[in-house]
Amino acid sequence: MRKHTRAVAALSIVLMLVICVAASLFYGARHFQQTTNSYAEPLPKAPDEADPLEHIGEDFVVDSSFTSHLPIVILDMNGEEPPIHMKFVTDDNGQHMIAIDGVEPYISGTMTLLSSENSLNHLGDEPQLVSKMRIKRRGNSSLLYEKAQYMVKLETESGQNNDVNVLGMGYEHEWILNGSMYDKSMIRNYLSYSIASEVLPYTPDSKICEVLIKKGGSYYYQGVYLLMESISQGPDRVDIADFSSSEPYNSYLVRRDRYDADAITLDTYANRNGLSSEYMSLLYPTKREVTQGMLDYVQSDLNKIEQVLYSDSPEIFSTYSTLIDVDSFVDYFLINEFLINYDAGNNSTYFYKNLGGKLCMGPVWDYDGAMDNYQFEPIDTDHLAFYTKPWFQQLCQDLNFVEALEKRYAELRRSTFSWDHINGKIDEIIAYLGGAQEREWDRWGHWYCTENRYSLQDYVTEDGDVLYRNAVRFEDEIYRLKSALYDHGEAIPGALEALEVSCTTDTGASSWSAWLLLLAAAVFFIPAYYVGCRK
Repeated sequence: MRKHTRAVAALSIVLMLVICVAASLFYGARHFQQTTNSYAEPLPKAPDEADPLEHIGEDFVVDSSFTSHLPIVILDMNGEEPPIHMKFVTDDNGQHMIAIDGVEPYISGTMTLLSSENSLNHLGDEPQLVSKMRIKRRGNSSLLYEKAQYMVKLETESGQNNDVNVLGMGYEHEWILNGSMYDKSMIRNYLSYSIASEVLPYTPDSKICEVLIKKGGSYYYQGVYLLMESISQGPDRVDIADFSSSEPYNSYLVRRDRYDADAITLDTYANRNGLSSEYMSLLYPTKREVTQGMLDYVQSDLNKIEQVLYSDSPEIFSTYSTLIDVDSFVDYFLINEFLINYDAGNNSTYFYKNLGGKLCMGPVWDYDGAMDNYQFEPIDTDHLAFYTKPWFQQLCQDLNFVEALEKRYAELRRSTFSWDHINGKIDEIIAYLGGAQEREWDRWGHWYCTENRYSLQDYVTEDGDVLYRNAVRFEDEIYRLKSALYDHGEAIPGALEALEVSCTTDTGASSWSAWLLLLAAAVFFIPAYYVGCRK
């Protein structure tokens, strides 16, 4: 009987150790759950073109023989252009954009999509898609660019939402044509989304295309764009549970950004106490369906999270992992730090919470200013900056969180963030662009190759040397982009190690203490229980 008791006690101890190890392995394994999307498919090399500009004439009118290996999007807006409908103002909410009185942002038109998987696309081809649309200019400062970016809402003949599976990216009626003049490389957004899709779920899908604007019987070349998903709730977008007004708790999707008078601005603890200069707004549920009860729930939920993160009490702060999905915060930090995207965290920053889950970071968004493309000065590639962002500034005071960043970066550096992988992706995208790159630079060269208000400013170093940053050749722009990624990628491990010095807490220690206490209890009480039973 005594041997049996000892055997049961030993077995109990082994079982507890297995549970601890399994929990640790499960935590690490969660990092490797990836979301499938079109970025997983390699991009084919573009066919050689003797003269990429052959079929583009004066005023950028293309002739009937124009072809492209890329999908062609034709916008017929009945001879009109969507108006600039917003203007910058400065008030108590800082500098932000407001609607211009009396200006309707959307105009009507037709969108046509020409796309053949295995051959060139010609103007006379059978369209893959023809749909009525409502279209407007989009963006913040980019709203004022000469090369307009567009929000397109597809409609049926009767004016209803026309949900279409565009280029295999899923069924939706709302699409974006992103073509930022601020990014001469044309690849920063696509490259970033491709990389992020290997790490975080719900990364917006996109396809590189060329856009023509139809006016009368002529087609005008507009340039290279990304036809892409917007960030919204849905089975092919951010796949969280549908809102139900009869339920007290629901999923939600929120954004941190500049003040937007048209948004559902949330009253949160950080903003109310001057801890964040940006604003949180509710994207889902939408204005049309949200109830006051749901609004109160979201605000209460976010307030609780921020009160924990900004707490001076170590005991309260240490509970943050019960409220947020720490893995998603780690990955979001590293993606934006690695890609040198320091507008994120403050602006164009998204969070979602699925029913019954924790708050997650993402999806990622807006990378045209990343990879050393900040207008006013070059990026210091030797140091980190993302730890200064709202919420992350608090999280990076925790040694356990910083160590999670170090461990995860080491994992990603062997795969998604490896230089061979990154360099290969860049070269693959450039080869896929082919002659479209020359057409884009021919169309917008008057902006790309001259000094203007969007140009990167020259920088005087500490030694008095002038760093000329405004590339006037595509190859120079790509070299600068690659150099920034390579140098910063090499420097991040040392910078993360240095970040440990500023940590003031270690929630990991308290976490392991709880496991050890549980294990100690098991070691003592289980044998005691069987000894008691023996008596």
